[in-house]
Amino acid sequence: MHIHINTDFSLFPPYGLMIGLSFLAGAVGMYLLNIRRGIQKNVARYLLLLLPLMSIFCGMGLTLITSGGQSSGLSSVGGLIGVYAAAVTMGLISPVKGDLRKMAETSTVMLPLMYSVSKIGCFLAGCCHGFPYDGILAVEYTGQNALDSAVFPVQAAETLTFLVIFLLGLRLYLKQKRCAVQIVFILSAMAKFALDFLRASHIGVMISVTQGLCLALAVIGIVWLMQSKNVIHNS
Repeated sequence: MHIHINTDFSLFPPYGLMIGLSFLAGAVGMYLLNIRRGIQKNVARYLLLLLPLMSIFCGMGLTLITSGGQSSGLSSVGGLIGVYAAAVTMGLISPVKGDLRKMAETSTVMLPLMYSVSKIGCFLAGCCHGFPYDGILAVEYTGQNALDSAVFPVQAAETLTFLVIFLLGLRLYLKQKRCAVQIVFILSAMAKFALDFLRASHIGVMISVTQGLCLALAVIGIVWLMQSKNVIHNS
């Protein structure tokens, strides 16, 4: 059974729409979690304004840098850097000690949902598609982004994987489980690393730049997790 998607869109391009919805979902979630953590409402609101600006800037900037200026578009890792940059900026501006850590944690919890929603746009638009594949649930694109062969539905796989990570992470976070944030961070980095093997762009490439960055993030997350456990143990 194949999935047929026509990429000729007469109304709203799905990519831009889903990117916008991903920012909306992330912003609303971060705001609610930040208020729950005791962050002042005005600080939480300013973060909402800064979030899309820095995320888009870093996302597009990383794509330009890694491609040597040959490509444009949003890099997921660059977008992640932008989200944290916004959280750190507002944390440093906030007069309340500890707000930076809280906003970084809520950003980590919401990032998997943002990525999950954004990948729906990629799936419908046919960008960053999977490797040639003719099995069950293979995707056939027609229209302006038509492909010569059916491909693996890697974007749909990313949407489902990161939705599961988000739901798991949110449950752990709301129940105030120890190291919930670090677990979300590590799972997200490793999931992104693994799923990139399923992209058409990975054919002939041993490890992509994005995968290298994801490995670095996973190491950072593991060190963060170990430090957190040591603090808990010593206390």
